[in-house]
Amino acid sequence: TIVPDDRISLRVADATNTGLEDGSVDLVHLGLVIHELPIHISKQIVDEAFRILSPTSAGQLWISEMDFDSPAFQKLRSNPLLFSLIRSTEPYLDEYADGSEEIRQHIRTKFDKVVIAAATGRHYAMVATKNEAALASTYEDKRFSTDGTYAVSDTHLKTWESKKET
Repeated sequence: TIVPDDRISLRVADATNTGLEDGSVDLVHLGLVIHELPIHISKQIVDEAFRILSPTSAGQLWISEMDFDSPAFQKLRSNPLLFSLIRSTEPYLDEYADGSEEIRQHIRTKFDKVVIAAATGRHYAMVATKNEAALASTYEDKRFSTDGTYAVSDTHLKTWESKKET
């Protein structure tokens, strides 16, 4: 049974201009959204998230997204035929792949603490914290091990594989 909680609300709005008050939310989550948009729009969404996040409760921006720095996506992108099939349903994928570091840099300039880690063999999870007064501005990139390998193995099915029934 789901019990209603008055502290939680769902609103639908333009993500670049939500209409919410400055500092009025504790958390903004962007799950597999950024690769669907032009880079300049993604940066506007980050700006809006920063504006509406609480400055007193260490508001956080959570991002889960494709990681084109991962070996799995580098290999996928190097296959022109396969990547063109994926690109046909993802109109901003090349722009995202080429500009994902620009977005991460934009986030680093706004937030006090940014931690990014490999979530799957092809995706990262990022937590950017606003106004973490106890800490100096920090950026931690945990996607790669000290030996340079990606921290999480790619467990996605290969193009030629299919799920086996158990």
